[in-house]
Amino acid sequence: MTTYLKTYCTIKDIQLVAPFVFDFDRKRRVSNWVGYSGSGNDEIFQAGSVGTFDDLYENDIEQTSVADISSIDADGKYYYDEDADVVYYRPSSNHNPNYDLTITIGRDNKSLFNEFISRSSDFVRSYINKPIFENAGVGEGDSLGRTFPEVIVRATALLSASMAIMPYDQEEGERLQALAYDPAGGNGLLDLIRTGIISLDQDETARDKILKAVSVNANTTGSVVDLLGSPNVNYDRIKVIITSGGTFSPGSASSVTYSTYVGNDTGLKIDLSAENEIIDGSFQELGHGIYGRFSLGVYNTNDEWEIEVTGLNHTAGSGINNIQLKRR
Repeated sequence: MTTYLKTYCTIKDIQLVAPFVFDFDRKRRVSNWVGYSGSGNDEIFQAGSVGTFDDLYENDIEQTSVADISSIDADGKYYYDEDADVVYYRPSSNHNPNYDLTITIGRDNKSLFNEFISRSSDFVRSYINKPIFENAGVGEGDSLGRTFPEVIVRATALLSASMAIMPYDQEEGERLQALAYDPAGGNGLLDLIRTGIISLDQDETARDKILKAVSVNANTTGSVVDLLGSPNVNYDRIKVIITSGGTFSPGSASSVTYSTYVGNDTGLKIDLSAENEIIDGSFQELGHGIYGRFSLGVYNTNDEWEIEVTGLNHTAGSGINNIQLKRR
């Protein structure tokens, strides 16, 4: 069984960054048809010097490939003799493919753009020169539920779009490509990852604590809005849960309380760390050296957030550091 490396975006992601991209699908028109056999509704046409292709389309509708000329026994069937570079085709009833129809050849759109995605994903892996970890597992995806960082998804989509467009519109293709990588200017998304200006989830720079909403009531308007401190644990997920709901507003004594739970050597979110603390709007201790600030607003009992923390260095962004030289 062959195992392939992951790809980082989908065809829909390509459409998001370049909505017009399917105008460049590599199809080319065939118009040099001559009669081969039969007549009227049964006439088979042939065209030579068409070049290798995967599919034939009549008015953008994919037609049926058959194994030999004798198998062309109905409208919409064709046979391509690759050695002779000749295609034989029986078009829709009593139509001349030179005048009445638009006949194109090329590749299936989905297959073509999936190849662009695969090639672009391989380029991204090589260019940023650091691992791209998959967010596999429950609760590990991004805000859209995907398994790779948005910056990687977008860069791959931009490269895929540029690959599709470049042969037809070099200026636009190069513009999209430069948004993904720009060795000369250094402002492409992948360049910013290489230099550490944009960090991935596994980078330690500004990624030592990440807040996520787990289960928040639809009527809740308050939230944990800021975090402070450096984690004193290699990795954990701190559970923050409202134990007594209410409204936290200025000028009134708060009745809203929270508790937090941290992990131990048997699992995550098990040991009680802070118990029934009153939310007061200051930076309040959550656990592992992390402090959080709650906003004003309405809170409901069992509203829950988690804070993913790590005190270990993972893959650092390969930032450009400065050193100072002194002449003695």
